[in-house]
Amino acid sequence: VAAAGSRPMRQAMRPSTAAQLRDLMVDVVREGTGTNAWIPGATVGGKTGTAQHGLGNSGTPYAWFVSWAQGDHDVEPKVAVAVVVEDADADRGEISGGGDAAPIARAVMEAVLKSSPEHRR
Repeated sequence: VAAAGSRPMRQAMRPSTAAQLRDLMVDVVREGTGTNAWIPGATVGGKTGTAQHGLGNSGTPYAWFVSWAQGDHDVEPKVAVAVVVEDADADRGEISGGGDAAPIARAVMEAVLKSSPEHRR
């Protein structure tokens, strides 16, 4: 914990690594598995995934998506969202973070971006 005006005691990663991770997450939404999270007028970054569930992977897989969004006129991201879908209504092979969880994250991020004063003009 750092006091006001002091430097943080730890750094999670180098700024260059953070910038590279940001670019990779934006690519996931622009042209990868997370295109269902794209929001017009914003930069969105995300990571999709599925997770095995149940003994011997016998359960319905979990679909997940972690993401953030920054309006085109914002200086930094305004919202970060993590979604896990435990009971996707799809065939087992069709369950995906991009297909099942990303649209939910998009809806939440759109609502937050639209509620900020910059987007109510």
